[in-house]
Amino acid sequence: MPTSTPVSPEATHAEFLDRARQFTASETWDLDRRFPLVLDRGEGAAVWDAAGRRYIDFTACSGAAPLGAGHKPVLDRIVAELARSGGVLPGPLSTLRVELAERLAALFPVAERSVFFRTGSCATTAAVRLARVHTGATTVLTSGYHGWHDWHLQDRAPMGIPGRDPQTHDFRYDLDLLDELATAHGPLAAVIVTPEVNFFPEEYARALEATVRRHGALLIIDEVMTGLRYAPGGYHTAAGITPDLITLSKGLANGTALSAVCGRAEVMEAVEHTYLGNTYQRETTPFAAALATLDEFADGTPFTRMHDVGAELIRGLNEAFAGHSVTAEAFSHPTMFDVLFVDGDLGRVFFQEMWSRGVLMQYGGRFMPSAATRDEDVAAAIAAADVSLGVALEERGKAADGDVLTAAIRFADERFVTTPATVTRWFPGFDRA
Repeated sequence: MPTSTPVSPEATHAEFLDRARQFTASETWDLDRRFPLVLDRGEGAAVWDAAGRRYIDFTACSGAAPLGAGHKPVLDRIVAELARSGGVLPGPLSTLRVELAERLAALFPVAERSVFFRTGSCATTAAVRLARVHTGATTVLTSGYHGWHDWHLQDRAPMGIPGRDPQTHDFRYDLDLLDELATAHGPLAAVIVTPEVNFFPEEYARALEATVRRHGALLIIDEVMTGLRYAPGGYHTAAGITPDLITLSKGLANGTALSAVCGRAEVMEAVEHTYLGNTYQRETTPFAAALATLDEFADGTPFTRMHDVGAELIRGLNEAFAGHSVTAEAFSHPTMFDVLFVDGDLGRVFFQEMWSRGVLMQYGGRFMPSAATRDEDVAAAIAAADVSLGVALEERGKAADGDVLTAAIRFADERFVTTPATVTRWFPGFDRA
C-alpha cells in the first residue's frame, strides 16, 4: 500500500498563509507591516507558528502581555471568574468593575473616575468625546498614534475618509505649530498626545503641558502603551505633569481586551451628557484579569524584570552594531526601547534575518520585552544579532552613509509624524547614559 508523503512544516505554514490571504489577511497591515507569520500559540515570551517553529517575542504581544502570554495567576483568575459568574452579566455594573476603578484611582492620582471599553482606539475616541462635551469646544489638537477611528487619521490622509473630522488637527509634536493651530482654530477642547519616550525627554512633556494650559485646553495623555510599562503610576506621573484625562489599555489585563478612560471627576461628569455604552462592559472576565494583573505588578517585580531584560538587550545590540562598524543604536528607555539605523534599509534586512533565527523584532517597531523573558532567550537574541548583522551586510554590500540626525528625522516622521524642527530640538542623539 503506498504511503503518503509527510507534509513539511514549511508547507503547513505556507498553506495557512494562502488560506489567510484568501479569507482574512491584509497584505499591507497583516503581512507587510507585521511579521509574515501565521502564529498558533504563546507561552511566556515564546510563541509558535503554524508549523510548530518557536520564536522569542520581544514585543510582549505588541505590549498587551507585559507579564508574558498565559501568565498563570491571571489565567487562574479568569477561569475562576468564568466558573463563578458565567463571564457576563445583564447590567453594566459589576463588583469587579467597581473594584478595578478603585484600584486605578489608587495607582493613578488623576483617575478620580474611570469608564471602560475593550480597545485603545475606543478609549482615545471616548476621551476626545468627553473633552468636547465638557468644554463645549470642538477643536482637538493631536500628536502620535491613537488608533484607527476616523477622527484620528488626519495625519495620514490616504488612509482616512476625506472630511471625516475637520476640527481635528495634528501639530506633529511641534509646540510652535501647536501655538499656531490653537490661535487659528481655537477655542480648543483638548490636546491629546501619545508620549514618544525615546525621542522626547520628560522636559518636553512639561513644556507641552504649559503650552496647553496657556491655551485653556484640556490635556489628554494617551497612556495606552506607557501606562503599565514606562513607570509605576504611568508616564505622566514620572514626567511630573497632571493631565485631565488619561487612556489605558496595553497590559491592563495582560492580554485580555480591556481599556479605560480615567480622569478628573469634573471632566468625567461629561459621561452624563453623551452616550458611551457598550455591550461588553457587562463582561466580568476582563476586570478579573486586570485585577490579577495589578496584583502581579504591586511589588514592582515586573517593572524591574522588564527593565533588566531591556537594558541587556540594548547593551548586546549596541555591541553588535559597534563590532560591525554600523551606525545604529538601540536606545533608550529599557522597557520600551527603539532601534535606529542610519541606513534604514539595512535595518529592515537585519530584522528580517533576526526573524529567520527565531527572534521577533521589527524595524520601526517598539521593543517591549515581557517580564517572562528568560536570560537564555536574551543571550540567544544577542548571539543572533551578531550573525544576522553579518549576513545583512553581506547582502547589502555595506551600510549606506548618513548622519544620525537626518536618520532620526526620517524615522520619526515615518513612525509617528513630527516636524524636523521638533526632532532637531528635542532628540538627544545616540550618546546618552
